[in-house]
Amino acid sequence: MTDLLQEFEEKRDILRKAIEEHIKKRDEAAQQSRNYAEQRDQLNAKVHEMRDQVKQKISQKNALIEEVQKIRTEKEEHFKKLSELRKEYKKITEEANYANVNQRDIKAKERELQKLIKKQETMQLTKAEEDKVVQEIKRLNNEIKRMKEDREKQLSENEKVKALLAEIDKEKTLARDLKKRAEEISNQISEISNDINKSLQELDEVRKKADEMHEMAIKYGKESEQEHEAFIQAKNDLKDLEKVIAGLRTKKRATKKKEKDDELQQKAEVLFEKFKNGEELTTDDLLILQKAGFL
Repeated sequence: MTDLLQEFEEKRDILRKAIEEHIKKRDEAAQQSRNYAEQRDQLNAKVHEMRDQVKQKISQKNALIEEVQKIRTEKEEHFKKLSELRKEYKKITEEANYANVNQRDIKAKERELQKLIKKQETMQLTKAEEDKVVQEIKRLNNEIKRMKEDREKQLSENEKVKALLAEIDKEKTLARDLKKRAEEISNQISEISNDINKSLQELDEVRKKADEMHEMAIKYGKESEQEHEAFIQAKNDLKDLEKVIAGLRTKKRATKKKEKDDELQQKAEVLFEKFKNGEELTTDDLLILQKAGFL
């Protein structure tokens, strides 16, 4: 029985150490789980903030797209009007009467000039012939230039033409400014698109990191639960073992008491025989007889 009790007491010590170890591991795992959960929550909050920023950028981009579409539509209207004004200007200039300037004469001289240029470029000419052609080309160029200048001068003095040219300049300026503005907004849209793509990549990385933190929080949470279950099991095992040890100790004490009582009884019987035979007993002997119930 003594060996068995000692064996159980050794098991009890092992269980106590195991309980302490399970508690330590459970608390450490729980703390790790809380740490990862805290990081996950911070990252999720950042994901939410980044997502809102991306939404704002997308909204800004859509507004700019809508604006540039309106500008392009307006620009096309001005270009259309400009085209109509140019057609009108061409019609007026072709139909207008110019003093000392005939449009057909200008066209004829331009055709003659082209023939001379082609002749100079393609035909074999003597030095004298080539000099003559060069002089004629120079003369025609000067004459055509003069005729066109006279024509332009007379056109510039025409009130209807002047008003039309002013309208053309106005439409050109408006169309050019709108085109420039559309290009500026298009560049802004490109920059915002690049920024959105970059932000989405960063958001995806943060979200993946948050998912990793969540997985780690779950992992250590499960470890903590497992250690807690192991702690409960070891605690229950210790409780059962304590009952067994207590029973063994009670039984051991009862056995020792019985052995002591039996020894006392045997000693008392011997002393009682001496007492009956008239032998002198000591005070301790008399106390033993009294304790054993012989006196």
